[in-house]
Amino acid sequence: MNKKKEELFLELWNEQNIAYDLMTEYDGIPHCYGDYVLYHVEGQIIDLIAAHPGITCTDIADITNKTTSACSQIIKKLKNRKWISQVRNEKNNRKYNLILTVEGMKIYEERKSFTSKCQEIMKIMLDKYTEEELNHHIQIQKTINQAYMGDIKRSRDAFSSIISSKK
Repeated sequence: MNKKKEELFLELWNEQNIAYDLMTEYDGIPHCYGDYVLYHVEGQIIDLIAAHPGITCTDIADITNKTTSACSQIIKKLKNRKWISQVRNEKNNRKYNLILTVEGMKIYEERKSFTSKCQEIMKIMLDKYTEEELNHHIQIQKTINQAYMGDIKRSRDAFSSIISSKK
């Protein structure tokens, strides 16, 4: 890699770190959707229940890559706020299907509206780029995502190896 390309790579690496920090901060702060205040992960679960009425906690954990326990705790909070309800599964008495309450649907609609506004702002900001430039960026981002997936796999494999050797 030549010197200029190396400098660009390091600048891209730095911008990815900034993006990660911003997304982490965004996920960690409460958001206002109309009269409702909730964390991003709570909103994600509400969105999943709206998109898949009757979904289970286990399904949500699989989709979000979170533990069933973590999802269960969030679902309990949402249930206590009366934003979702649990209905016993007719085929499996040990499972509960999740549905949004009327208030939960209001939150879902507020989040959808908020997300739409955020997307509109970003579209306006990105309008100065050509379709070709945007497609090029998408391809670069996909390659970066593949690198991150490789990093995750190597880290998980190394961790599993350490755990296995201690048994």
